[in-house]
Amino acid sequence: MPLSTLGQEKAENPRLQRRDRDTFVAQMRALSLEMPQHLTEALRTNRTGGKTVAQLLDEAASRISFMAMEEVRERITTGDRSLLILDVRERDAYDAGHVPGARHLPRGQLELRVDKELPDPTARILTYCEFGKISTLAAATLRAMGYTRAVALDGGMKAWREAGHPLERTSAGG
Repeated sequence: MPLSTLGQEKAENPRLQRRDRDTFVAQMRALSLEMPQHLTEALRTNRTGGKTVAQLLDEAASRISFMAMEEVRERITTGDRSLLILDVRERDAYDAGHVPGARHLPRGQLELRVDKELPDPTARILTYCEFGKISTLAAATLRAMGYTRAVALDGGMKAWREAGHPLERTSAGG
């Protein structure tokens, strides 16, 4: 069924007929249900006052700056260490190929690990992901957390690879 009302669900859904909490919890656990695919997006949308991912991206993009791939490549080529490059993709993507010298900190762990991983809030930080969207959110989050010099890579890792820029790979287990 594409949609229903709360009233319909209360009246007709057998899982909601249980009045006792313990019985309901036991019944639901016995079903071994997988997490709904879009639950995290729905929860995020609810927490942001109903803003869509596109709206969040637009807002984040308006608050941050982007660095061109050519500038990043030039900084890497010249050995410029003043830019901390942060790969916010998942571990397997990072291991398969990342911008040379990039550190790995997945977007999902950013708020939890930022103080330990990035102790200097004055550092110039470049975030990147596969397509440039999650890294835009990551850079905006870093800025909101006091890392005022955080920027995002324009175009993301996909554009970096397509431009033929260098990659580093992490060996298995390393």
